[in-house]
Amino acid sequence: MDQKAQGSVAFLRHVSRKVFILGGKARVSAAVILLFASAYLIYRLYFYDDFYVPARVPGRHSSNHAPPSGWWVEFFTRLESTRVTARSIKIKDWGPAINWKPDTDAARPDLVKLRRDDEAWFRESHASFIDQLAPFASHLPYGANTTGIVTTAGVANFGQAISLVLTTRRAGSLLPIQIFLDSSSPWVDLVCAETMPRYNATCLSLGDAWAGIDRLVPKFVRFQWKVISIIASTFQNVLFLDADCLPVLNPDTIFDQGSEPFTSAGLITWPDFWTSTTSSLFYKVAGNLDIPPLTSRPTSESGMLVFDKARHADTLLLAAYYNYNGPKHYYPLLSQHAAGEGDKETFLQAALVLEALRQQQVYQQPTAWMKPGVGVKKGYYDVKKLPTVHGRSARGKWTGMFLLQMDPMEDYRAVTAAIDKATKKGPEAKLRPETRQQSGQEPPPPPPRTSHRRDGAEAIVEEDFLTNSAFLAIIGNLLPEDLASRTMFFHHSGVKPDFTRILDKKWGLVETDEAGKYVRLWGHAGWIVDTFGRDVEKQLWEDSMGVYCQEELAQFARLRKVCAQMRVIYEQVYG
Repeated sequence: MDQKAQGSVAFLRHVSRKVFILGGKARVSAAVILLFASAYLIYRLYFYDDFYVPARVPGRHSSNHAPPSGWWVEFFTRLESTRVTARSIKIKDWGPAINWKPDTDAARPDLVKLRRDDEAWFRESHASFIDQLAPFASHLPYGANTTGIVTTAGVANFGQAISLVLTTRRAGSLLPIQIFLDSSSPWVDLVCAETMPRYNATCLSLGDAWAGIDRLVPKFVRFQWKVISIIASTFQNVLFLDADCLPVLNPDTIFDQGSEPFTSAGLITWPDFWTSTTSSLFYKVAGNLDIPPLTSRPTSESGMLVFDKARHADTLLLAAYYNYNGPKHYYPLLSQHAAGEGDKETFLQAALVLEALRQQQVYQQPTAWMKPGVGVKKGYYDVKKLPTVHGRSARGKWTGMFLLQMDPMEDYRAVTAAIDKATKKGPEAKLRPETRQQSGQEPPPPPPRTSHRRDGAEAIVEEDFLTNSAFLAIIGNLLPEDLASRTMFFHHSGVKPDFTRILDKKWGLVETDEAGKYVRLWGHAGWIVDTFGRDVEKQLWEDSMGVYCQEELAQFARLRKVCAQMRVIYEQVYG
């Protein structure tokens, strides 16, 4: 029992003696208070687990990597000066979850209603931010020609970040990793200081960088930290991963010289299953933009993002504007309470909006500030292969574990091969009759591979197939099915890969069969070894035990139990 607990017990003994000196109603009241105090103390001593309670002290983590505070003053001042002042969007109904298909049209959901004055406030705010975007983006801080992986975490999910770091290194990645913390605690501090450097991973605290400008910094919710961390990272080229997104194939080659689609785009996003449910009002307030058909692309799944900040500083800052005004305004406007509402649509939509405004000559994307970008090419590539779901069966129950997301380079090669195959059939190739659906109209023909849009000598060059998925309806989805072997990420959108939680049955990370024996996390080992040439799951267990069973972490009672339980499960399942 620690000193605080001993002091509390002594105090209760003293109070109990005083209670019996009192008489009448005073004695009853005091006894009730004593009863509740005793119950609370028992709970704190024997049942309360403060392992996940933040307890950070400024200065524990490096802030040297953060942009200078003067830039942050400008950042928050510009965002606040253009803040949306319209009433909060409230939606009574939930948006429909419609599976996306490139050849199946549907009516765009219309759940958001704005009063005329609120729409005007939206328009004014958006236009004001666009007006100052180019000069703002011209001095976004980053280290030229640097590349790395970025994630965010806090006390509640730092175990997931540990799993990310371990699988990244096992996959062969040599890229440095920056972990931006929104909170910390003694055990997180120790792992950050003693363990993460061995994996070329650094924990960063923006709270330290923001010291002295607290009045400008709003209280961020979890989705908003993503764009903040990408901006704050010193890397020019960023692979952002949610803490629960595990690379199982080396992602470093995404950034190789000449590697596509990164070389031609500078921004890569991954798809979700669903049709976009963005409100038509979004396109109005963003500048009376054309409303795309629902067949144009699915929603984004923002657990993985690739940014070249040299080419996409403006895209990133517009995404920051959408997130700054997200919870009450742009999140519901972009998703209308559909599945996964949050930051997921803000990144690709920022790129789409800037391209549309450029075509309208409302926004001029300068190239002079695109310092060490790859040429002057700037586009956006959304991976075309939809994710698949993987789960685990135990005791007759199936549990969804993660989404399998595609290697973007292999996806790009498959798409270009499909276009070449379709083009050889001639421009008269038509949509197959069996795939004609609701709209009754044929989508536009696939663009020629050599078709570029140019605005002049300093113009941005984009290949149409990089920015439009609608051609899949004409060529058919010719992406070969065996591309599953090129899965690059396991995004644990189901059960989170946090081994500090294996003691919590409700968390669902570990499960037993009918005989009471533990089962593997991801099902039979055969498919993992056949797909990746190694037992990724077993390696994750081994590497995780190497972290949680370190002698210096034995001072934390929960981690001692975690280590012991991991060893029991490992011997039973993998030994």
